[in-house]
Amino acid sequence: MGGRGRFVADFNESFRQFRVRGVEFDAMIRGSTRVKGFLLSRVFSYLVNPNYQVATFILSIDPKKVFRKEDYGRYVAAIKSFMKREEIKWTWLYITGQEPRPEIKQAVERTTDTSTGVALVDLQNGEVFHSDSYLGRQAARYVRIPKR
Repeated sequence: MGGRGRFVADFNESFRQFRVRGVEFDAMIRGSTRVKGFLLSRVFSYLVNPNYQVATFILSIDPKKVFRKEDYGRYVAAIKSFMKREEIKWTWLYITGQEPRPEIKQAVERTTDTSTGVALVDLQNGEVFHSDSYLGRQAARYVRIPKR
């Protein structure tokens, strides 16, 4: 994952229909902040970058189902549980959907956890709402919505 010329993470595992604590994500990818490249890249990464374990979760909201604030809370709690169990330092959660409900937008924007970045992508209107943390603001920067 890269963003505006800056390296973020080197992902090396991916899973579809990933289940954690009874909730299912459409995808989960994980890796670390340590670069795997040619000799100089590896040496530089080893000396400068911390070796944080990171993960990204992707959730697509079914437009036929109601996604409530309580559902959002269950997904975030499942991620926190996974982080603790797997010793993950940072996570990103990307939620995509068509015109998400205002209560979900507010819940995302009020999320202040510094180890988790959340981005809610409104595919209908081309808007991105993010959590109020550094990782949340960065997560929103990585989203590219194609113009219709």
